[in-house]
Amino acid sequence: MEKAVKLYFSIFFLLVVFGMVMVFNVKMFNVSSAEASLLPQIRGFIVNFAFAGIAFIAAYLVNISWLKNSSKYLVLFIIILLIATLIIGTTRNGAKRWIDLHFMMLQPSEFAKIVTVIYISEVMTKKGERVQLLKDVLSIGVVVVSIVGLIAIEDLGTATIICGTAMLMLLLGGMRKKYLLYLAPLAVAAFCVMVFMPGKGYRIARLQSFMDPCSDEYRFDTGLQQCRAQVALSTGGVTGVGFGNSTVKVKDLPESQTDFIFPIIGEEFGFVGAVAVIMLFMVLFGIGTYFILHLHETFNFYMVSGFVLMLAIQVIINLLVVSSLSPNKGVPLPFISYGGSALASYSFMVGLILNAVTSESRR
Repeated sequence: MEKAVKLYFSIFFLLVVFGMVMVFNVKMFNVSSAEASLLPQIRGFIVNFAFAGIAFIAAYLVNISWLKNSSKYLVLFIIILLIATLIIGTTRNGAKRWIDLHFMMLQPSEFAKIVTVIYISEVMTKKGERVQLLKDVLSIGVVVVSIVGLIAIEDLGTATIICGTAMLMLLLGGMRKKYLLYLAPLAVAAFCVMVFMPGKGYRIARLQSFMDPCSDEYRFDTGLQQCRAQVALSTGGVTGVGFGNSTVKVKDLPESQTDFIFPIIGEEFGFVGAVAVIMLFMVLFGIGTYFILHLHETFNFYMVSGFVLMLAIQVIINLLVVSSLSPNKGVPLPFISYGGSALASYSFMVGLILNAVTSESRR
């Protein structure tokens, strides 16, 4: 178990460092003056890395029993924070998802992922076999829907990840499969409402452009990112054009440092580099599964399962989007894409996973 823990942490750390290098590589080509922006960029990286480090250490050292007993208070806190974001949040690229803390932009929806997994784990641990009852499934669903509803107003991608993780956790906890017949139509209805809600016309446009993002109708509008991503991935060939030599990243692929950083990796490091990154994620999830199978405490089992599933779902969605196999949802690639709140939330998840595993192995 000790070797698995060390390998898991090593891969996590490697992905974070590689991500910071790639983000810096991309961002330096997408500013008006490299000299004027170099210092602020470096300062931003230091703040993000420090915040992620603090999040990891805090999660690794926190008393898991205290965390479990505080789940309801955490849910209340995150709901208040999500409401505050909708009221006083900062808008970027047409979406109000952040609260300006001056030293960094806080994205509460990223931490809502953590709170949701902790809450579901605590409830299922307490109810045990009773989670098979419909009323208990619905009681969990009310909390999850409250969180997801507030997030989906501005961030449908994160809402989808939380819903998917919650559903899989309930199935893992013994929920009868027939309940999917009740929950699935509700989920589809809620998704349609969020897609067609007033003021969110870009969501419909993304669905329309998904079938052919490079067509004349979409390639300079809603299909731009996915179309340019296809160009980047095809340009890389087997071994890539070389680190720093991407041409697509130079203002041709909007937000390439965030949701669409994988195509830049594919262009600069080629098929070999892209597969290497995917393999690192696969090994990470493989070790995570190994952890799950060796956990004995019920809460730890559900919590670690939730985080492993959540990270896997996010990686899969990101890769499907950048390869044009799914509509664009604005989902970043864990550990690699730019974003201080996202990196901190992933680091907190990894810290809690290793906390649960090592605390049990010491007993």
